[in-house]
Amino acid sequence: MTVPVVVALAATLAFALVGPRLARLLPPAVATRLLVPACLMMAASGVWVLVTINFTWVAQLGPVSRYADWSAPAIREDTPFPGIVTIGCGLLAIGSMARAARLLTRRLRHARAIERTCAQHGAAGSLVVLDTDRPDAFATPGATGRIVVTTGLLRALSPAERRALIAHEASHLAHRHAWWLLAADVAAAANPLLLPTASAIEHAAERWADEDAAHEVTDRRLVARTLARTALLIRGAAATGLTPAAGGNVPCRVRALLEPPPRPRVLPLTLVLALVLAGTVADATAERRDDQLLDRAGSVAAAHRGPAPHGDQPRRHWAAPRVPHLRSGPPRPGDPAGVPGWLGAVLTRVT
Repeated sequence: MTVPVVVALAATLAFALVGPRLARLLPPAVATRLLVPACLMMAASGVWVLVTINFTWVAQLGPVSRYADWSAPAIREDTPFPGIVTIGCGLLAIGSMARAARLLTRRLRHARAIERTCAQHGAAGSLVVLDTDRPDAFATPGATGRIVVTTGLLRALSPAERRALIAHEASHLAHRHAWWLLAADVAAAANPLLLPTASAIEHAAERWADEDAAHEVTDRRLVARTLARTALLIRGAAATGLTPAAGGNVPCRVRALLEPPPRPRVLPLTLVLALVLAGTVADATAERRDDQLLDRAGSVAAAHRGPAPHGDQPRRHWAAPRVPHLRSGPPRPGDPAGVPGWLGAVLTRVT
């Protein structure tokens, strides 16, 4: 079991190290669509490995081993991990799942609150303008999402820049970027090693919206200028204690918009798929080794238990013993020796 566990952990660590770099090398739409499922699978792989290791300790507990008919000493002897490691893996697995569940619950409640608030302002998918001096713009999550822009930001932008801003937020709304980011954050909550990759995915989602806006207005420099001005305005508002809304690395986003659109690359895509495949195969192998360990423990328990009691023996074909002659007179022709005719007929049918 040790080798597949090490391979699974190595694949997760390698993905955590190269994930941010891959997010920058791949086109932003491809990076988001590829790395988010990969993050979820790697997070699940890490938790599954922890659960698999911990179950070798759980299987040794008296009630569990008796119910499953396993030999606890045999499991203890075959387990390659000391007890403190198996218990620690169980605690880590519980903590990982609890963190992910807590973040998911909190974000869903927040999204639901925003949806209820925006339900009073226009139809789903519409543009909602808030009359406030605070410069801000965002797309609300949910199936009934809306584009929200403040008058403070609209007044500071030119008509062309407003079109670029609305195109950027419309991309967020159309591609449900909020849910992609939520999935990446849940994976990072389950496995903190994935936090840099989750941040890189947030940047990729913003770059995805930037590229869609540049395609919509057919002017990459206009989108870059709009992004820079919006970030400066929001930063000025943040100095007064408000929270900025610009996501990702803004200077990197501006530089990318001043260059040609990114081209697909095969090598980063292949590397991600190889790491995910390695982790999945290692998880399956570790689970199979765990099953083999438990099967051996069941065989040892059966051998120590010895033959089953008579009542547990499988039913065998019953053969009638010879019984004394139960009637007077000689047996009739065809009767078994010393058995009455009616009983002989019954025994003949049974046998």
